[in-house]
Amino acid sequence: MQKSETHRYAIRLAFHGASFSGWQIQLEQKTVQGELTVSLNSLLKEDVKIIGAGRTDTGVHALNYVAHFDTQKVIEPEEIVSRLNRFLPERISIFEIKKVNTDFHARFSATSRSYSYTIRREKYAFQNDMVWNYNRDIDYKILDECALSLKSTKNFSAFERSGSDNTNSICEILHASWVKENGSVIFQIKANRFLRNMVRSIVGTMVETANGKRSVHDWNALLLGGNRSDSGNSAPSQGLIFMGVTYPKTPFYEREVSNY
Repeated sequence: MQKSETHRYAIRLAFHGASFSGWQIQLEQKTVQGELTVSLNSLLKEDVKIIGAGRTDTGVHALNYVAHFDTQKVIEPEEIVSRLNRFLPERISIFEIKKVNTDFHARFSATSRSYSYTIRREKYAFQNDMVWNYNRDIDYKILDECALSLKSTKNFSAFERSGSDNTNSICEILHASWVKENGSVIFQIKANRFLRNMVRSIVGTMVETANGKRSVHDWNALLLGGNRSDSGNSAPSQGLIFMGVTYPKTPFYEREVSNY
């Protein structure tokens, strides 16, 4: 490694969220950002600040997550990937590191992010910490109707965590649908931005609507705005996966993008 001016690198990684209190560093909590920061600082012998594409809650997973960091050193990305994967806990894996322009920002350069949420209807012995095991009756037609209506909605204040510090609750939904797959139903959603707890709140409220606890009229009223207390319980965190993120200038040749 050679000393030089400031260099910026993007990281593409995945993590299984069951072992972590979300992405963002928190005092006395084990987080993905915290583990990555400690390992990278140890390798580079430098205090490095890592910026992620967005927050994730405790227990939430990421299949394709992007972060960036600045360093005063020129690094060999493949070497750092290999060494990081040896340092990091087994539930964090680094796919690749690429040098990027200093105007790239993992969070603020993003134009969209994608999530999926999996509900398993049948008992299965594996991966129960990545799904919501739910065996009550669900009206799939209502689930589809609820998902379709999201695309015509802008104000998601009813699905935002209480006490959040966002300046506004306006989001543009680019894709929202439910798909059936191998005994599970999977909610797929893509938007220009997400509010804190938004996807889990949406899923929990859709399920309450589809099992008759709420009416479709109540659901439609929430899409006009409101408070978090007006909507349903949040779906459990383990079923939620951060699927990918898009940028105007892709750092990883669109390998960081989800397939919807």
